[in-house]
Amino acid sequence: MKASVIIPAYNSKERLYYNLISLNNQDCDFNIFEVIVVDNGSNDNTLEMLQSFKAKFDFKFVRLEKNRGIARGRNEGIRRAVGDILIFHDSDMIASRDFITRHLKNHEEKDIVVCGIPWKRIFTFYYKELDSNIKNYLAETVPKQDEKPDIIDKSPLIDVESIIDGSYINKSFDLDAEFMRGLKNILKNHNEELKDYHLPWRFFITNNASAERNRVIEVGMFDENIVGYGFEDYDLGIRLYKSGSKFIFDKNILSVHQEHPTNINIVEGRENINYICKKYNNNYFLDVILVCTSGLTSINEYDFNELTIDINNMSAISYFRPLLDIFLELLQTCRRRYVIEGVTDINKVMPTIGIDVNKLIMEVKILRDIFGIKYFTEAMLALIRDVYNVSY
Repeated sequence: MKASVIIPAYNSKERLYYNLISLNNQDCDFNIFEVIVVDNGSNDNTLEMLQSFKAKFDFKFVRLEKNRGIARGRNEGIRRAVGDILIFHDSDMIASRDFITRHLKNHEEKDIVVCGIPWKRIFTFYYKELDSNIKNYLAETVPKQDEKPDIIDKSPLIDVESIIDGSYINKSFDLDAEFMRGLKNILKNHNEELKDYHLPWRFFITNNASAERNRVIEVGMFDENIVGYGFEDYDLGIRLYKSGSKFIFDKNILSVHQEHPTNINIVEGRENINYICKKYNNNYFLDVILVCTSGLTSINEYDFNELTIDINNMSAISYFRPLLDIFLELLQTCRRRYVIEGVTDINKVMPTIGIDVNKLIMEVKILRDIFGIKYFTEAMLALIRDVYNVSY
């Protein structure tokens, strides 16, 4: 079994160099993996660094003259891959010594998607543009001016030796963000096998994940229509899961993200939410729409798994499908209120189908009182409040 490590890169030369150093430091036979870097139109001399890098592994790199998005970059890497297993690894990561070994170990069983730890962070270079919320860290990490008066943008905060001996990990930390806290909470309830968890694609974050190359190609690779920041990894994970792949989380697969000035664009994220919700606009993908509209509705995100179980059970019975259609439309209404620009009164954005609200409330309460369908009932009533601003 051989692995192909796919790394798209854009203007991250110094961080990519540290990434490649960590891959040069793996504990396995270097013949069992290759590394493919796709330079997505960088203008920071990334290509020159790649040409001079002394790799111990089979090393391929290609330059795309124009950046058409990270999905396009990853697909270019996949097309050049020969490994049975694709390991997705972003340019700004530092892999632990057993990174390759552990990913491949999990693929001894067929049709597995492996997800590793996504929340570890480290500051490896000094960037003047870094947000103010990390100034306290920098105050402790960056030498004082009288000790090193020449500190400039992109000065290293750790050295190559710390990557090789592993001591860099002592300067890493867990990202304290609501998204990461949510993932940790899921793991507490469903363990690493993600047993009985029905939205495992939420762990498919492509700075530390792997899947069989044939399966990735079979489901259509990354969607290149997703150009800006976010959701291109979820999109592939959704298709892998819905087509039958088993997802596992391995807490021992460690890769640390090197913090840098963000290129996250809120408008791009909004556009991608819009795209995903249109792409998966049917009841089979209600779980997808739930996650993509999280924060836009009053539905409790901690109930998503139980709610998905209710939806799956209801989908099997034709009697319930009209209610699922209405549920989907109400979710999409909340999404449209978020993405449509120039609308000053969001209450003017209403469902595209006629809905008798009073009748709907009665039917939903019957679901709860007669059929005992708790989570769907609560979610539907929350959506009715959100969309129609009614009390009952």
